[in-house]
Amino acid sequence: MKLFVVCFAELWLLSVLYLKAGEAQGTFCSFFGNKSPSPQPGLQNCTWYRESSCCVNEEVESLFSKVLVPDNSNGVCRNYINYLMCYVCDPRQSNFYQQERLTVCADFCDDVLDACSNAVLKGRRMGSQYGSNGTAFCEDQRFQVSTRAESCFTLATSKRTLRGSSSAPRPSVLLVLLMVLGVVGSGGRFASKLAALLPVAIVLLLISPSHGLINEANIRTLATQVGNHLQNAGSGIGRDALQDLYNGATSSTRDMLNQTAILEAIGDKLMSITDDLDTAATAVRAAVLNARRSAPSKPFVSPGLDSLASSVYRDADSRQDMASLNPMYNSTFRRYISFQQSTVKIPDNVDRDSVDVYDTIRWSANIDNTLKSLSNKRNVRWAYFGSETGVYRSYPATEWDSNFAGFRVDFDPRSRPWYLAATSGPKAVGIVLDCSISMAESNRFAIAKAAVKQIINSLSRDDQVNVVCSRGSYIDAGASSRTFHNTVLGCNTAGLMRATPSNRAQLLEALDAQSTRGSGENLDEAVKKVASFFKSGSPTPAIGCQQIMVFISDGKDTDEDAFRSICYHKDRGSYGCNLIRTDFSKIYTAATDAANTKGIKMVGIETGNQGSTLPGKIGCDNGGLYVQLLSPSNVRTQLNSYFSYLARLSNTENEKISPTAPYVDTNGLGRIITLSRVIYDPDNANNLLGVIGVDAVLDDLENTLLDDQFGLSYAFLIDNEGRAIIHPRLKPSAELVDDPVYPNIADLELYRGQPAQFTATNGILAAMMNQETGATNVLGPRPQQAGGLQDAVIWIDNVNFTYSYSAVTGTQYSFAFVLTLRDEFQVRLDNYPYNASHPNYYHEISKYNSATRSSIGFTSSDQKYNNLAVARQVSTFKLAAQSFCDPTRYLLSDVPNFTTVNSFFSGNSAQLACDSGGVFVPDVRSTVYLTNNIENTWKGRSTAVDDEVVWTYFGSANGMWRSYPGSRSTRDYDPTRRPWYHRALANPPTLLATSSVYLDAGGIGKVVTLAQTVFQTVTMSSGGVACTATTDRPGNCACTTNSQCRSLYCYKSKCSNPQVAGVAAVDILYGQFAEMVQSSLVAPGIPTGDRCTQANVDCLVINDAAEVVYSAGFSNVSDGDPRNYASVPLGQLNGAVMLDLTDKGVFSRISFRNLQGTCQAAPYAPRAADRDLILSAEQRDNYYENRGPIPRFSNDFGCQLDQIQYQRNSSVSISSTISQSFSGACSDGSYRLVAVADTNLMLLVVETTTAKSGRLFNFNCHIWNNVARSGGFASKETACGNDHEESVIRGVCPTATTHTPACSYSGAPPLVSPSTLLAVLMALIPVFLQF
Repeated sequence: MKLFVVCFAELWLLSVLYLKAGEAQGTFCSFFGNKSPSPQPGLQNCTWYRESSCCVNEEVESLFSKVLVPDNSNGVCRNYINYLMCYVCDPRQSNFYQQERLTVCADFCDDVLDACSNAVLKGRRMGSQYGSNGTAFCEDQRFQVSTRAESCFTLATSKRTLRGSSSAPRPSVLLVLLMVLGVVGSGGRFASKLAALLPVAIVLLLISPSHGLINEANIRTLATQVGNHLQNAGSGIGRDALQDLYNGATSSTRDMLNQTAILEAIGDKLMSITDDLDTAATAVRAAVLNARRSAPSKPFVSPGLDSLASSVYRDADSRQDMASLNPMYNSTFRRYISFQQSTVKIPDNVDRDSVDVYDTIRWSANIDNTLKSLSNKRNVRWAYFGSETGVYRSYPATEWDSNFAGFRVDFDPRSRPWYLAATSGPKAVGIVLDCSISMAESNRFAIAKAAVKQIINSLSRDDQVNVVCSRGSYIDAGASSRTFHNTVLGCNTAGLMRATPSNRAQLLEALDAQSTRGSGENLDEAVKKVASFFKSGSPTPAIGCQQIMVFISDGKDTDEDAFRSICYHKDRGSYGCNLIRTDFSKIYTAATDAANTKGIKMVGIETGNQGSTLPGKIGCDNGGLYVQLLSPSNVRTQLNSYFSYLARLSNTENEKISPTAPYVDTNGLGRIITLSRVIYDPDNANNLLGVIGVDAVLDDLENTLLDDQFGLSYAFLIDNEGRAIIHPRLKPSAELVDDPVYPNIADLELYRGQPAQFTATNGILAAMMNQETGATNVLGPRPQQAGGLQDAVIWIDNVNFTYSYSAVTGTQYSFAFVLTLRDEFQVRLDNYPYNASHPNYYHEISKYNSATRSSIGFTSSDQKYNNLAVARQVSTFKLAAQSFCDPTRYLLSDVPNFTTVNSFFSGNSAQLACDSGGVFVPDVRSTVYLTNNIENTWKGRSTAVDDEVVWTYFGSANGMWRSYPGSRSTRDYDPTRRPWYHRALANPPTLLATSSVYLDAGGIGKVVTLAQTVFQTVTMSSGGVACTATTDRPGNCACTTNSQCRSLYCYKSKCSNPQVAGVAAVDILYGQFAEMVQSSLVAPGIPTGDRCTQANVDCLVINDAAEVVYSAGFSNVSDGDPRNYASVPLGQLNGAVMLDLTDKGVFSRISFRNLQGTCQAAPYAPRAADRDLILSAEQRDNYYENRGPIPRFSNDFGCQLDQIQYQRNSSVSISSTISQSFSGACSDGSYRLVAVADTNLMLLVVETTTAKSGRLFNFNCHIWNNVARSGGFASKETACGNDHEESVIRGVCPTATTHTPACSYSGAPPLVSPSTLLAVLMALIPVFLQF
């Protein structure tokens, strides 16, 4: 035990010392989000940084695995490129990596070029491209180059720093003492006594004498004090003054929503997208055919790409080619582009000297005029042609992105899902992978795994896939039995699963974990297993348009001479009998049966050069394909025949292929869809030319759908398989980090199986999937977004609402609008008068002239606001996209501009309706004018309140945001989509809704938000049945209690209208909030022993989501460590108390699968510095325009989470104190809980009598708290629970062909390998040309 104590203390102190050393030296890891460097003794690459490293193994593997070194690189070159990539581990990187730009030392650039002079980069030797000019090479990699050693990266400097630095931390006296204890502790008496006393000392330090839990009366007093302080701060919101302004707005009108009109608007948006796509795709396809028909004859030998005119060939990988086109930043594309012409991208594994490449580039240049004509299509972005030769021509022109090492990101159109979807339609691919020991020889298993990865990555979510890794049992030379079985690598072990991004990632992860073991005896069973995944007979809609089995093996019939098959004897038991020789006939028979009985296309792939006939016979004898792979590099090129074979299994030339499912664009355009068309040579129907594609963005549609939200009413979009594409409970495009998994709409619309009409036979969902139009009235639960965690909702029972739905003919999409009875009428604020003596100021305050800026108190040197530009004397207003008639145009182009907005909101000029050319939605100007009157209330509050408050603001339901003091916001900011807004709506309107702690986006520090709801008003008759009802009284009815009103808010003896006008809020710096709470917790009159200052007592303030809003420890947590202060669940601090409160019904535990969650590739690390991370609103708006060529590492990736959340159960009263003892794995003790009146908060006082969490290696404590806490936990089931179900393919299968490829195989290995033969032939060509 002594040694454990010593080792643990030693490691802990060492890590702290290194962390402090990093902070002291001012070093931080700018490439990794500004975390601190730390010791990484297990670092597998860049090992010279083990003592102090910015990277961990997971990050290195994620980055380095995506970089392909140039062809013909020798060992020295590979080493230097690896050295270069190791800049990501250098603890000095904050000196040379700044603002997404890497600065490399000039001499190191020279060294890299010298080492790699014979390497081939983009078809040319690096030495011939750059000579000895290393600076030119680095600048082409988009690096900055410097000769100042202190501000540039060089390997020698880094190694020298690590080897000879005098600033390396030295062990402290305590650390030395602990190490001595560890050495002597095995036998020394003195050490034994000290070691025995150490745990006692730790316990004495952790636990001081107990004074007993604070009594109930005093706890209620403390809670009252907390509530009084919060209400005092909350008075600065001015909610009553705002409510009075709305109640006094006599020009309000009430409109009945027109569901039909809403459906038509959504349908028109979707139709405009598909029409633009179809028109563009038809035009580009015709242009390619015409260009091919008029193409000149192909030359015998390529004259070289340099001979092509610049109007024909601009290389997307060339900085010089792009610079000559004068690219300009385009906000629609979020990058620098040129509309002058297209650019060409050639995959790294394609020979640039190929005559086919030359010819394709030459004739395809004639489609440019057609491509240019598409620039007027609102929804179209990229248009392109992917050739079967690998040439990729795209428009508009743009420079291709680089990876972190400076090399251009590779791209081969032929393996992209849109290319294969166009050529073969949806397909099912089952893979049999030979994982026996013979595959370890000559790199065969690496070749096989590379092939499987290529095949998996070529699939889209409309395809299905699974892999079986085959291993057999044997008796080894030592007579030991070795048992192995076939392993299904997919998370669905009983069949195929959708090739969604998450399922592909799971398969690839499982594939990486495989190694060669066992014999090949089970290969026939593996074939049968994969065959069982497919349906019998012709392909069915549940399995895909094409059914393909890929058999990958070296075909060797023996694994090792010592391998014996297992035989059994009644007396001897199991023993090794026959030398194992794989029975090819059984494998062949199983494959032939699958091909004959289930119509499966067979592909045999041989890895290596064994001269085996098995893969060839499986493919060729069954009318399929045989492929031989000889090297793990350039596997895509070696698989060309496989992808060409898939393209010829269907005749899609005249088929109307539906657009792809929406996916996230890698260039930051959000969700896009692609429509592709296959093209065959007009002069040779068997010659596949390639595929054209057109991308369209879903911005318009997404904005329309998400903006159509009124109270509990909203719209959503699904496809014809019932998958939710756009829904308020799903992440918007801007928050997605990967292609999302689209859940079944029923998972979002149902609560405990209700409403049953939604999923009933011939119900609402069935009608939508059949693309019918209709409407259904329902009584059931409706979700209300509750803020906090993504997808956090509360369900409101017994709501009357209507599903109205329709579809767009010719697409796979249907949409619905859900309208509740309470939202049927919407209040509109009309013609509120303009007050010329009290002008409104738009949030772009820096654009006003100097005199105006001076008059409004403009400053950018206020320390309270972290030197952000603010207007201290006035409030400003900002409009969300939904406030504009054309939200997408505003978001992408910032139209209308500052002058137009400022002019329109400075008078009473006529306002046009949106359908008559208007710019703003009708009631936005009145909202701006009305809320301007709250400014004086905000400015007139007491100094004490004003000192506590940082920001004060009001977000209206129509997207207007007014903030005091005035400041600039980001263009995409929408108050109605913020957690504080949802939290206020989810709580009773009489409560002060308090958020959890979070970091202010402007960088002013940790803040807490207090928010309250404001309602619309409309004059109604006070008489009638409605106003005399016991409950559900409409607005303006007389009331005495909140429960009498439909809005649940009785304000000044009148029911508020149930329609929300908006939410008003204040932000308080957490330090001041904590002081406020702490001063409450030492209330006068409370005995010292009954205060929260006792060492064994924790006083926590928690909210209605069981998140800790106040803990004494939060004040000591760095702003850069959000995991330890932002939305911290109570269960993380005390799992036993959390579980007990759940058992008592105080909180309800809700679990669900979040299919669009976010996970981290590397372990969490707090931020050590803010440089380049805390950006102003203007910098965030202009990020894409000013971003550097080498973005910092993104630790996030899309994943599925098992999400846990807690909600306060309003049926369980805590107006009186709840007292309870508890016992858990971390501690024993007792607690008391009481509500903080008129807020969503509770005061929780916990007394610890026995602390167990301080015990070393108390894993039970960690597990206990994890079970109890809320949050997202990476799902072990991945997408299988949702994505392996058989899909329903509705009329999208192209016509199948009877194509049988030329297929042959040889039973003997060739005397010369194909690659060697090719090299010899290429060398002879110049000789032939001399004759």
